[in-house]
Amino acid sequence: MGIIRTALLTSIYGVTGGVASVGAGMAYLATTTSIVELTKADPMFKTKTYTKYNPKDNPALQDVVIKRIPLSKIRPELRDNEEALTLEFCRGVWSRWGFWAQSKFHERYDKPPGTESYLWDTSDLARARYEVGLKFSNHFEVVSNEGNEIAVRCGGSPLRVGLRDSDGLVFFSARIDREAQQAEFRLKSALFSSGGTFAEGAPHPIPQKIVFAHKWYVRMLVASAVANVKA
Repeated sequence: MGIIRTALLTSIYGVTGGVASVGAGMAYLATTTSIVELTKADPMFKTKTYTKYNPKDNPALQDVVIKRIPLSKIRPELRDNEEALTLEFCRGVWSRWGFWAQSKFHERYDKPPGTESYLWDTSDLARARYEVGLKFSNHFEVVSNEGNEIAVRCGGSPLRVGLRDSDGLVFFSARIDREAQQAEFRLKSALFSSGGTFAEGAPHPIPQKIVFAHKWYVRMLVASAVANVKA
């Protein structure tokens, strides 16, 4: 999980121009995106994907990052197609500056035998269709693609099948609001230990320093991704 903190600071440093600007970068993320905790009433928890990968309904760090953009600022060919908009949003998350540092870390230090067919370079992630079964960076696998919502399993390596101590899901979606004349982008995430055993009502096991880094990292991913859909 230390790579999350590294990726967060490296990316903000690169975008804002220096250490003194990290605070300004975080302020930018705070004003251009919103993040809220998810409740069990959210439809994500009723999906077959979620119940498959967290079958014991173990406690999770769960939240959603939301960003809205006027349709006038979206590329014209995406303004009437939620599926195309969702795909470009997903591509933007994994191919732009938000994920670049983490992708390079995994490519250099975390590329075990058996992962040769995975995608590693952000240029390949920018063109991918994110069809079910796609694996990349040794920690991510597309497990659902409904067109206007794409789900990626994260945490442990796809080389390990079944339940994991470190597990999670990320859901990407884009919605077009004609009345408001805007597009809404959502990145929902749930991090959990699918293989663990927890007492009823127990909190999630994610350390607080990782919770802090996670909340800024997912905001950064969304902020960098939307540049992929802008006119």
